[in-house]
Amino acid sequence: MTTTVMLSAEQDEIRSVARSFLTARYPSDRIRELMATPAGFEESSWREIAELGWAGIAFDEDQGGAGYTVVERCLLMEEMGRALCPAPYLSSGVLAADAVALAGDTAAGREVLAGIVDGSVRGTLVAAGDLCSNLSPAGEMVVRATGHSFELIGCGGLTLDGHTAQLLVVAAATDGGEIGLFAVDPDAAGVTRTPAPTVDETRKTAVIELAGAPARRLDSGDGTAAALTAALHRGTVSIAAEMVGGARRAIEMTVSYMHEREQFGGPIGRFQALKHRLADLHVRIDAAREGVYAAADAIADDRTDHIPAMVAAAKYSASIGYVLTTAEAVQLHGGIGFTEEHDVGLYYKRALVSAETLGNAADQAERVAVTLDV
Repeated sequence: MTTTVMLSAEQDEIRSVARSFLTARYPSDRIRELMATPAGFEESSWREIAELGWAGIAFDEDQGGAGYTVVERCLLMEEMGRALCPAPYLSSGVLAADAVALAGDTAAGREVLAGIVDGSVRGTLVAAGDLCSNLSPAGEMVVRATGHSFELIGCGGLTLDGHTAQLLVVAAATDGGEIGLFAVDPDAAGVTRTPAPTVDETRKTAVIELAGAPARRLDSGDGTAAALTAALHRGTVSIAAEMVGGARRAIEMTVSYMHEREQFGGPIGRFQALKHRLADLHVRIDAAREGVYAAADAIADDRTDHIPAMVAAAKYSASIGYVLTTAEAVQLHGGIGFTEEHDVGLYYKRALVSAETLGNAADQAERVAVTLDV
C-alpha cells in the first residue's frame, strides 16, 4: 500500500523495528489469550517496550526521552494498531505522559514523568469523562484543598487501563474554577476502580471513582487547562494513527482472502465490483493517513493555530475510515468474517471503541466547524 507520506531513513527504521517486534510478540493466538486475562497484557512485554525507549520516544533527552517527536510516536502507534497491540501504551506512554509533561515544570511532575517515560510506572489519565471524550479536561472531578493537602472527589468515567495502572494522573477543578493535575495512588483510601468491559476485549477499561482520595499536585498552576487540551490533542492524533494502522491491516487481510477464496471457477478477487470496493477503502485510509501525519507535523512544529482543526479532521477521517473498512472487511470475508474465530472481527470491535475514544466523529466534525468558525 503506497502513500505520499515520506519517511526519512531513521523513521523507516523505527517503523521497521516496531513491526518486527510487535509481529513477534503479538500473533493473533497470543492476543486472544491476553484478551481472556483481567489485565489484558503481560508485564514482560511491557518491560521490553520500555527498554526499547518507546514510552519516551516523543520527549526530550533531558526528560529521559529519546528526543524524537509526535511524528515518530505516530509511527509506533500505527504499527501497534496493525498488530492490535494490547499493551497500555496509549494510556501511559501517551496520555498520562503528555499531560504531566505539558502541565508545568515542578519537582513532583518531573519525578512522575521520569517513571512513566522509563516505563517503571504505568500511568493512566483520568480526564474529560468517559475515554477522554470531551476536551473540557476536568470532567466531573473536583479537588478539595485542606492546608497543603489535596483530596479528589468525583467520577472519572471510563478510563483506559484504569484497573491496572500503577498511578492515576487526574485532572480536577478547584474551588476557584481553575484546572489542576494531580497524582493519585490507585491503592489509596477513597479510590474505587471497577473493570468495565467494552466490545473491544483487546483493550481494557475501568470506571474510576474518587471519594476524598489523597493526591499530590503535579502542575505549576499556570495554564494547566490549555496544557491538558494540548495533551489531549496529542493523544487524539496518536489514536488516529493507530486506527489507520488497523484499517490498513484489515484491507491487507481482505485482499489476501479474496485471492484464496474461489467462486465460479476462480478467486473472488477477480470480480470488478469487489475490486472497486477495496479501491475505495484504500483511498479513504490513505487520505486518513495523510491527515494524521499532517496533524502530527503541525504539533511537532508547534503551529498552534492549525493544530485543533487538523487533529480533529485527522480523528474524524480515521474514525469513519476504520469503522467502514473493518465493516466492509467482515462482509467481504463472507460467513467466516462474522465468526468469533476470525481475526477480522477483532479489528472491527477495536474500530468501534476507538472511534468513540477521545471524541467520536460527530464531536470532531463540530470541533473543526468551531475552529474554522463555519
